Amino acid sequence: MIFFKQNSKCLVLLLVLIAGIIITAPCANFQDFLSQGDHGRDLYAAQAVYRGELPYRDFWWVYGPLMPYYYGLFFKIFGTQISSMILGKLILKILGGILICLGLMEVSSEIAAFLCACWFMVFQQDFFFTYNHLGGIVMILGVAYCLLSYTQKNSSRAAWGALGFIFTLCLIKINFGLAALAVCVITVGVCDYVHRIPLNTTKKTFYTVAFIGIPILLFIIYWSLLKGLSIMEIRQCLPYKEGDQPYAMNPWLAIKNFAQITFHTITSNWTNLAFAVIINASALRCIYLFNQNKLPSQRKTNLILSLSMLGLFYVANSHEYLKSGVWYRLFWAQPLSMMITFLLVDTATQSIPKVARKIILTFLAGLAIYCSLLIGHQVIASKTENQFFSLPRGGIYLTNSPSWITTVEQTTEFLNKTLKPDELFFALPYDCLYYYLTAKKTPTRQLIFFEHIKIPMEQEKSVIADLEKNHVNYVLLSSRAFARQELGLGFLGTSYCPLIGKYIQDNFVPIARFGDWKNEPGWAWNHGTLILRRKGI
Repeated sequence: MIFFKQNSKCLVLLLVLIAGIIITAPCANFQDFLSQGDHGRDLYAAQAVYRGELPYRDFWWVYGPLMPYYYGLFFKIFGTQISSMILGKLILKILGGILICLGLMEVSSEIAAFLCACWFMVFQQDFFFTYNHLGGIVMILGVAYCLLSYTQKNSSRAAWGALGFIFTLCLIKINFGLAALAVCVITVGVCDYVHRIPLNTTKKTFYTVAFIGIPILLFIIYWSLLKGLSIMEIRQCLPYKEGDQPYAMNPWLAIKNFAQITFHTITSNWTNLAFAVIINASALRCIYLFNQNKLPSQRKTNLILSLSMLGLFYVANSHEYLKSGVWYRLFWAQPLSMMITFLLVDTATQSIPKVARKIILTFLAGLAIYCSLLIGHQVIASKTENQFFSLPRGGIYLTNSPSWITTVEQTTEFLNKTLKPDELFFALPYDCLYYYLTAKKTPTRQLIFFEHIKIPMEQEKSVIADLEKNHVNYVLLSSRAFARQELGLGFLGTSYCPLIGKYIQDNFVPIARFGDWKNEPGWAWNHGTLILRRKGI
């Protein structure tokens, strides 16, 4: 017993690791949807950096430059298959659970920290369109862990650790890295003021690095990768200016929508309602404990600092959602809401009868176990023969329709049979998946061609020049080039890229057609492809 008490934190982390392996195991060779555009971009990027190419300069990339190298490492170690990317993603999810546990153990009980970690690994909404963002979530949780430690111990090591996570986050998603930097500086400043810590030389160095050192280092890294690109090409890679993205919404309307979605979620079933009751009762209980001075003074101060930091971090991580109203952009803030929830529940239940506390924590544990088993069962049930993506670089089960899988497989097999070993082809408007599946380089750095990308005429001419220079004799045109309904896509040759559209029309003829050309094309459904060959070949 003495051993367990002395090493309780290590044992809890070991339990988180074991739970994470069990929770994520069914997904090792499974992906919900695979898109020919967004996922194809990520797969191609990992493959490209593995060959020695650079993000932005050698191929279009829309996030920070770090994650292609992370996933490229998995390609190098485990082979160039989608399952290698999924393995890298699952490891990140488990690491996120460990960081949540470490963070909450600074301010709450070990059982609450363990439950929150499992909750994250079961319920964290997946960024279904990219492998990139989970790396950012892990860094955000690393920052939260360090700042929670700082609120309790005022340790310089924790403050510097937060800057390390923030710098890495800036190389994954720079806007969230800068938001985290602001939260970090504010948290350290407020904690020092509350605890009356003077502005000494060490702290001056910290602020200098935060305000000057990190921004300068980031500028050097990004500039070295972006130099030589036009202003429009840079905006296509870092779309943060007004009008660079097709989605925009008034922040107040976004908040209203969030409230409606939250209410609908709470009332959708009895488990959500019960969980919401526990959260709100815990929040009210904590307010009562604060107002009635039922907590020790130091404990009260540390709780207020911790909850304030997590709340500020939640708001900062909601900035993309508030600007766009796109629901999945709230996923950046979700882990912080989980940490707030379990901190409130733990604080509120520590002063109630032990039996009631055990009932609440057992209910939460049972809910997590039940949902984990349910999700695992659904994943296993989805692994049927007609859902298997059988190409050599696939090797996973998908929830895409069998017709989508068949189209991609037939198109890839046709390209592999038709193209010479060193011959390139041109895929558009956004079908990078085929570059990955055929192990071919893109003949031009631009990977995406849609109306909202706003490709200028000079860039179109550059793309055509690349096609001529690389002797491209084959073009893959997908049905998404003629989207009628989806915002920001448009019609190739009409609403965007008229020069490229005319170039293809004048110089290429269709030789093969696959898939769905009747229904409105979708992100990962209703997919059709047309292969064109240069005239006279």
